[in-house]
Amino acid sequence: MKIIYSDKIFLCNEKFSILEKKALAFNEQIIAIDSLETLQKKYPKAELIKSHKHTLLLPSFINPHTHLEFSANSYTLHFGEFLIWLKSVINSRDELSKEAKNNLILEKLNWMRKTGTATIGEISSFGSDLKPCVKASEEGMRIIFFNEILGVSESQIPNKKEDFLKRFQDALKYKSELFIPAISIHSAYSTHPKLAKFALDLAKKQNLLVSTHLLESKVENFWLRFAKGKFKNYLKNFTSNPALFYNVDNFLKLFKDVRTLFTHCVYLKEWKNLDINLHSITHCAFSNRLLSTRSLNLKQALKSGLNIHLGTDGLSSNISLSMLDEMRANLLIHKDFNLLELAKKLILMATLYPAKALNLDLGEIKVGKSADFSLFEIRECENSQLPLQFILNAKYVEKLFIKGRECKF
Repeated sequence: MKIIYSDKIFLCNEKFSILEKKALAFNEQIIAIDSLETLQKKYPKAELIKSHKHTLLLPSFINPHTHLEFSANSYTLHFGEFLIWLKSVINSRDELSKEAKNNLILEKLNWMRKTGTATIGEISSFGSDLKPCVKASEEGMRIIFFNEILGVSESQIPNKKEDFLKRFQDALKYKSELFIPAISIHSAYSTHPKLAKFALDLAKKQNLLVSTHLLESKVENFWLRFAKGKFKNYLKNFTSNPALFYNVDNFLKLFKDVRTLFTHCVYLKEWKNLDINLHSITHCAFSNRLLSTRSLNLKQALKSGLNIHLGTDGLSSNISLSMLDEMRANLLIHKDFNLLELAKKLILMATLYPAKALNLDLGEIKVGKSADFSLFEIRECENSQLPLQFILNAKYVEKLFIKGRECKF
């Protein structure tokens, strides 16, 4: 049993309650929340965790969408328009994958922990990120490992299935409470229906989480809705006769009754076709700014009743894997919100909401929840300003706990 005290605590419940001068008693789960004096009397043998004078405690961040295999990107990939970027990814992916060695990926994982992230959803295209992700999970980080499938050529389907299944089975060997194999259907434009069905049947059979990219760009939107445009010419690089596999409605129907994280959705209109109990949207504002001509209409998305949460995407389309940096980007992009209210919402979109999307019992400071939380040093500040000031100023944790275990950096 351990006890930790903090001047301020963001509970990260729906009301965004802020406690003052309280302490947590915890082991792997949060046992009690009360005054330090009360908890020390109740648990006299508990270890007291020391910290700085002025601190803020809140749930650790959850980043449900990363691409660590592209962690070596710097000056390589091209931004400004989606197809320009996509072509540069195709041209450079082998080189970038070779450069993203185990040590580099471990460095990025450790840096995410330092910036307050304890849980990630990693989209694995090649499997080269498996070993460092397994190692990070053994060190206490929680990894949802989404094995990705894609391919548009009918003749390549057997090979694509075989490759995907091998990568998935390799990941399954390491399944644990902190390393959770899952499945990614890359996108509507890149995944043949036979491949999507193959992977989704596996997800249903084994009750696995699923992730997919959807309606990220203007050209994808035009292709899925009208079967025309620049995307058709682009797909000729992979198949002689590009076919529109799905329209938006048909693609969404694939994920009926499957817990799915839909990433981007900046051109989505079909809000009512998603299941508010199983489907959620991962919003990657920084990535959208670099690759798309628009960002998610966050007010409309929230009004839909769907679970909307934040992700950084990978360093293939971002300069940072810090959820704090992603929140700062959101503050600048979404100008139609009250700034103080937006700050509270963004913190929930990095804690409570992705926990619900991933069906994890964390993301909130509440008795019975997993003891996943971080401690940041802060300065004195009015509670009304604190969420915004925290986002603006915080960079690195003082302490990070995952399942009650303190992380070492």
